[in-house]
Amino acid sequence: LKDGASAIYGSDAIAGVVNVITRTNMNGTEANVYTATTGKGDGTNYDLSFVTGHSSNRGNITFSGGYQDQKPIMAGDRDFSKGTYTFDYACTAAKAAMGDCAPATLSGSSSSPTGRINTMPNGGPPLNIAGCETKYCTADGGGGFRNFVNAIGNNLGDNYNFQPLNYLLTPSNRVNLFSNGHYDITKNTHVFYEGQFNSRKSTQQLAEEPVQLALFGTPISADSIYNPFGQDVVDYNRRLVEFGPRTFNQEINTSRLVFGLNGNVDEDIVPMLKNWKWEGSYNYGRNDATQANHGDLILSHLANALGPSFRDADGPHCGTSADNAIGGCVPLDLLHTGSPNITKAAIDYLTFTGTQSGFNEQHTALITASGKLMDLPNHGDISLAVGGDYRFERGGSQPDPLTATGDTTGNASAPTLGSYNTLEGFGELSVVPIAGGETLKYVEINAAGRAYDYNTFGSGATGKISGLVRTLGGVAVRGTYGTAFRAPNILELFQGQADGFPLVTDPCDTLPPGKKSPVTLSPTVSAQCMNPSTKGGNVPPNSTFGTSQQRAKLGGNPQLQPEKGAVGTAGVVYEPARGLDFTLDYWHVDITDAITNLPVQTILSQCYQAANNAFCNQIERDPNTHVITHINDLTQNVGGVTTSGLDFSAAYQYRNPFGTFRHALEGTYLFQYNVDTGTKDPTTMKENVLHGRGFYDLGVFPDLKFNIFTTWIHPSGVGAGFNFRFIDSYKECDNDNCNDATNARRDVSKYATGDVFVTYSLKSSQGTTSITAGMNNVVNVQPPIIYNGAALNSDESAYDFLGRQVYIRLGQLF
Repeated sequence: LKDGASAIYGSDAIAGVVNVITRTNMNGTEANVYTATTGKGDGTNYDLSFVTGHSSNRGNITFSGGYQDQKPIMAGDRDFSKGTYTFDYACTAAKAAMGDCAPATLSGSSSSPTGRINTMPNGGPPLNIAGCETKYCTADGGGGFRNFVNAIGNNLGDNYNFQPLNYLLTPSNRVNLFSNGHYDITKNTHVFYEGQFNSRKSTQQLAEEPVQLALFGTPISADSIYNPFGQDVVDYNRRLVEFGPRTFNQEINTSRLVFGLNGNVDEDIVPMLKNWKWEGSYNYGRNDATQANHGDLILSHLANALGPSFRDADGPHCGTSADNAIGGCVPLDLLHTGSPNITKAAIDYLTFTGTQSGFNEQHTALITASGKLMDLPNHGDISLAVGGDYRFERGGSQPDPLTATGDTTGNASAPTLGSYNTLEGFGELSVVPIAGGETLKYVEINAAGRAYDYNTFGSGATGKISGLVRTLGGVAVRGTYGTAFRAPNILELFQGQADGFPLVTDPCDTLPPGKKSPVTLSPTVSAQCMNPSTKGGNVPPNSTFGTSQQRAKLGGNPQLQPEKGAVGTAGVVYEPARGLDFTLDYWHVDITDAITNLPVQTILSQCYQAANNAFCNQIERDPNTHVITHINDLTQNVGGVTTSGLDFSAAYQYRNPFGTFRHALEGTYLFQYNVDTGTKDPTTMKENVLHGRGFYDLGVFPDLKFNIFTTWIHPSGVGAGFNFRFIDSYKECDNDNCNDATNARRDVSKYATGDVFVTYSLKSSQGTTSITAGMNNVVNVQPPIIYNGAALNSDESAYDFLGRQVYIRLGQLF
């Protein structure tokens, strides 16, 4: 159901719902074995499953289970993700040919294994280091120091490529169990249940911890025995390769139980409700999760290990003397590459295993009734469905104490705990004034409404009205208009603040990563950087930071209000012949008070390029070094989202001596996808609206996407098919801000992939045996490069990251 679903199904159904119907008449057993692997032999997946059931005249019971094991793929094993890049939008083909610039430069991380020292830190005294004549220097491997070599073109220089240690596809295994059934208590009353359990274990892995002392506010003390400079080192980045990768291990268990009664109204008892159906049920669901993190450092221990230290007959110690030595602390030698002083004892003192646990829980009580109210002339009728439910939801998470207090070099995270409840009533009325007519074949008018009362933000109502008219020549027209809402969920309301590190550069940086010479900021950006009246300003001219990631503060907001929207559709269906149909549907969705986190790059662009001080005040800087300490990006209600487009399809299904065929085309043409940020341009006082269609500013929103597929089944059991998927190109721009017409831009490539399969089924005295073999992404198309994308240089929400994949599935129905 693609429209009007919020009035019928409630919150979160703005764009429609999908109804999953499980089998209730299973007799026998079916088992399936599936395996798939990529053309590179990685990412192998094994999936075993079965379903068995028994039905009788009084009821049924069905039970199923499955096990899946997914092997990993490393980011370094795919060309598009084996490194990270910055793109110079000002680098023309002529300049590149002269060697003056490179369009794409391997960026990596300035937190390299040999370290990067800022000899002219903002807000601190300069460092005079022998062998280093530039702003940044690094260890030379022989106990001395030299100039730090920036990445140029395809040469990383002294930067570090962290991608080979990162997962592109994370490993996991999953066990799932499911059962449902019903029993006829009487002719008109039935008891039913559903039960489900799912257990997943998975692992994420990131490269070793990058220590960034300016960000942590933790200098290497002038009195450290490993500091040869005689003064504090306040701005130093170092990749702790000696510590090994960071790992995040999850175990998540999900349980769900539904039981209730349903049936038909006995016409002998209530004749006017003949054939009415009713249901009463209780639904319980719970999700429990734990995550163990390893590889981050204890921030206070790092400060101790980099602070004053001394040696005595027993070795190195933290502190200024034996009288105030810090117990257990081992001084850390960060400045010298391959230092033998980074011992297991030092690593054990600095690292910890943090365990975070969390849960989500839901209780729902539901009653419904539906049936025909009366017959109408012209073979029509009036039908009604009514119901009500009560829902209670709660959730929470508890990080380990170090993560909760922020005493870690990793992402700090505060505890989460909250709950809400809602009482809702709904109804749907269907009027069919004409059915089986000669000119008007069928006419239906449908109206639905839902009233709700949340203890968190109050009450409201949504409604829908729709119509369908079938007429001569296989033509039908249809349309809907409805209001919608989406209530903020537990995390959006109550999630404790947590850190994120998106890949974005500081707009005030005059020597950002990937640039071999200083850049000149535009007058607007320069003025905003120096603006002393905002939190994101007061940056001295010609400041350099060299950072490719910024810290963002994410979290919930108890003051959130629900999204509200209006959804309208209008369409036509044409069925000129049996099995042949065409559809064309226009849709328009207008959401106000949209619940979202704006992209961090959008906040930076709106602050510095659009000169919007409301966004600048979301940016916090260190008063001494002027580095961005964090960007506040809490969940909020923004002005709204407006989107519209055209869905189209064509399908033809037919049968001939060669078998049954189905050909289909399905696609969407996007007219607009706009986000009103809820702020105004300070010059024109017009709303700041970001346009997403055809730009990457808000994600992948090309003007055209479509699928073409064909399936064929022969009476002998042989079959085959293919699927072709297409995503049109769009623009990405400097600063990830195509809404500024002055920004240079590039085309993100069109994307098209094809899948094929063959299948065979054989019936015998033992049942039906089937085998299917296929290949996805046959020609091994790589996702298009998006330099403003995530750390994988593309966008996993729209494109296939695995490459060519072959699979085989064996099934047996007994």
